[in-house]
Amino acid sequence: MAYHIKRCHASRTSLLIKRRHASQAGLLTRRRPSYRGGLPALWRMLVGAGACLMLAGSFILSYLQTDHEKDIMDGLSLECTVDGQCIRFGLWKDETEGGYYLFLPSCFKNENEEFTLRYDDRKGTLQIDGVPYREGALWNPSDPEEIYQLTLKGPLGASYMAEPLQILVSEGLPAIMITTEDEKDLLSLEEFDNRKYIETGTMALLDENGNITCQERLDKFKVRGNLTATLDKKPFTFSFGRQIGLCGMAPALKWNLLANATDGSYLRNKLVLDLANQTTSSYEPDGVFTELYLNGRYQGLYLLTEAVEIAENRLEIAADASWFLEMELDFRREEGIPYILTDRGQLFATHTGSSLSEAETEEIRFMLNDIESALFAKDGVSALSGKPLEELLDLDSWAVAWLIQEISGDHDTGIASQFAYTNNQKEGPLYAGPVWDFDGTMGNVNTAMFANPSALTTSISNTREEGNPNQNRWLAAMYQNPAFRQTVEEKYRNVFRPALENILQEGIDSYLSLISRSAGLDAFRWKEHRLSWMFVLPEDLTVPEGSAPSARTDPARFAALDCHTDMVRSFLLAKMDFLDRLWIDHREFCIVEVRNDAPFLNQDYNQTLYYWVEKGSAIEALPCMEKGDYQFKGYVDQTSRQIVTNQTPITRDCILEGVWEPSE
Repeated sequence: MAYHIKRCHASRTSLLIKRRHASQAGLLTRRRPSYRGGLPALWRMLVGAGACLMLAGSFILSYLQTDHEKDIMDGLSLECTVDGQCIRFGLWKDETEGGYYLFLPSCFKNENEEFTLRYDDRKGTLQIDGVPYREGALWNPSDPEEIYQLTLKGPLGASYMAEPLQILVSEGLPAIMITTEDEKDLLSLEEFDNRKYIETGTMALLDENGNITCQERLDKFKVRGNLTATLDKKPFTFSFGRQIGLCGMAPALKWNLLANATDGSYLRNKLVLDLANQTTSSYEPDGVFTELYLNGRYQGLYLLTEAVEIAENRLEIAADASWFLEMELDFRREEGIPYILTDRGQLFATHTGSSLSEAETEEIRFMLNDIESALFAKDGVSALSGKPLEELLDLDSWAVAWLIQEISGDHDTGIASQFAYTNNQKEGPLYAGPVWDFDGTMGNVNTAMFANPSALTTSISNTREEGNPNQNRWLAAMYQNPAFRQTVEEKYRNVFRPALENILQEGIDSYLSLISRSAGLDAFRWKEHRLSWMFVLPEDLTVPEGSAPSARTDPARFAALDCHTDMVRSFLLAKMDFLDRLWIDHREFCIVEVRNDAPFLNQDYNQTLYYWVEKGSAIEALPCMEKGDYQFKGYVDQTSRQIVTNQTPITRDCILEGVWEPSE
């Protein structure tokens, strides 16, 4: 035992010495310290790696769950070559019924076009009918009428969307392609005074055959208009750095794109411009129907018009030797534009220059008050200058302006958009024109009295509610002047009557044939929004119903173009019949003023109606308005206090007052 123990001790001592030498040589690691400290470090490393994997997984999951459709599709464009130039188109998504649409100009009709797909955002790849199309890939639609299936795939194979796609091609119209830098700010306008935002860019004009007839840098491009500037489909104005002619119209710097958003027929502005150009040799603006694409995205059917301005090929008067004025509403005053208010409260904006000296302002004010004095004088002679009205006003041009207002039934008659100028001599006479702004006409009006075509509304002075400063002072007073009235009647018989008949027999139908396809696409593009933009809807209008597939097969159903144009045609036919009886047949009429002061009617707009009734006849359709807690009792003659109905013969001028009583 002792030996064994001694031997063991010796062996242990030898072993310790060997380990010490090995440790000093760096060949041996102590087991116990390594066991106690290494396991937590490894554990921490494993936990950290797991956390990173979980975080990465959550990021991937979040990315996959995020809707990238809008980002990718907004940055997607389809590129093609037209007349040797690269043109890009964006897709439009129908947020109401779903699906994407590619709107193409008329020049693509019956063409088998090849498109290159361009991505601004590389987060995904578009598949068309299951075939992936990456950046720069070519797509050749086999049939524009076919409905294709779009799928958006992400880098990990995730599907972001699955939507149908249809191509819609216009017909018979040129297309204006505008490219600007900041489309978002340009279209974000909500108030009238935000129209000053200006962009620059480029413009290409494609005719209906695919020829690029103009490609030019834009000096300015901005939203224009007043009420219409606040609508989603906006009107625009643009200008070039040099004079350029567009669509057969004379070269000029400045042009307008009218959206006609409030006009379901799209025709009202064009018809009035035609009527003006057919009835006077003086300058009147012209207009051509076009389609507009803004940064490749379809905006709809527009009317490209010449701008009303002092310029070559426009209103050619010397700015330094003439005055250029416009009747304006008092609440639409803008900074930087000089205004002049006459003694009787008629407001005029001056467009001759950006500033006027005090002396110039007084010259214009005296000229306007001089005319106004003659207008309201019983003998038609001004108390200021002693001149008769025919020396202060150019009766011929004012008769044209008067008849255009009357025939169209413009709800802005005598209060806005009525231009006037002196022709290279500031002392007068004052000429009327050019005409402008006729979307609120032919029954599509915000004031009820203008909806009746069988009334001479331009001769009525109080066209707005009592106390409103914006009244039809001048044009109403003109009709009381015998010399002016004779000029109006002769011009209607000899000039306007044939022109109006031509518009009714040929003009409306020819334009309908021209714009029918584009009007359907425009209405489909803006859908139910259009109904809220219009002042008056046709009585026979029906709101389309149906699912997305039916919408894709017949986008024109949203236009209801026939009932809108029937409204225009019916108004003009009734107006012509009335003016024929008044000025050609010289029948005797009684004027009936029908006052509607019902508590439930919006008196911000004048609710008084006027009827020209042939003597001995009855009013055909007196309104019967009831609402809520009020019951309509009828109309009472203000003088005789007798009840007047649709069967009561009218034998004299009279005022009728509506009577309402609270319901039990």
